Amino acid sequence: MQHRRLVLRVDPTLTFNVNTQIKEQFKWLIGTGDMQAGDMLPPAGELAEFLGLNRNTINWVYSQLKEEGLVSVQKGRGTQVIAGPEVDRLQQERIPMKKMLTHAQKEAVRNQVSLKQYFQAGLAYTLMLETDSTRPQRLLFVECKGHDHLFYSREISRLTGADVERCFLEDIRSESGSLNEAVSRADAVVTTLNHAEEVKQMLQPFGKKLTVIGAIIEQASLLEIAKLPTATSLAFVCLGKVGGEWMAERVLEAGVKLSHCTAAGTEDSLLLSKVLTETERVYASAAVYEHLKQITPGNNVHLYPMQLEKSSELLLQELAAIKSIS
Repeated sequence: MQHRRLVLRVDPTLTFNVNTQIKEQFKWLIGTGDMQAGDMLPPAGELAEFLGLNRNTINWVYSQLKEEGLVSVQKGRGTQVIAGPEVDRLQQERIPMKKMLTHAQKEAVRNQVSLKQYFQAGLAYTLMLETDSTRPQRLLFVECKGHDHLFYSREISRLTGADVERCFLEDIRSESGSLNEAVSRADAVVTTLNHAEEVKQMLQPFGKKLTVIGAIIEQASLLEIAKLPTATSLAFVCLGKVGGEWMAERVLEAGVKLSHCTAAGTEDSLLLSKVLTETERVYASAAVYEHLKQITPGNNVHLYPMQLEKSSELLLQELAAIKSIS
């Protein structure tokens, strides 16, 4: 499939970096429907040369878009827009925005106002309007890249109404100072049971409230798995193998016997290919489900629907209530 010819620009004079500029332009194209599921993004090297940037910059952008659930990145096949809940949500946000911004653009042109100055002034105005009582709560969600962090981020936002920033443990461990900056922006920190002790230790110098949440598999899917013949070969796939292992553990903890069980992640293409071709039933987290359905012939890929534990929902609602009271 041929990738689309795109008109992207970077402006070194803007106060946010070129990485973010490029990422947000792609999100705009996807969110407004100018790029559809199945469309290919330009090869990283080609786009880097066109924009006069380092190829690593484009690779970073594509990696971020993948982590946000908007594209798939396949070695040898390129980067492709995918269908899924994250794209649906983005379109619900950006399509109404396009109408508003188109109107604002016309008004600026009619009044002979520089568009760049107009929108920069608008950002300044927004920042001045924002006070501690009116701004959304800012939560930092700390998780590893292997689990379905998109699910957790979405649920945290849904239950608290907060702005949620993700911070990955792999980045914290390798980049000194990255946690300091993220924590300084946050009102509170959320993590999962998998990493509670490690994150608690990391947060000791900051004095920030830590909320620990957990998830389970929906009961209907658990019953479906329990009814399968014991000899059925099963695989659990998430963003990383560690996420797939967590999915399998939740089933085992419920007392379901799995005699032929494999865990895999999308970061290991060789293992993933073997799993998809040799396993009778593959259960995929929401973060990878649409992608696996696209690349897998037949109907052996099934959604592994997660839900927060009730106690975790209550903890997040309490966190939201603290902000509303303050």
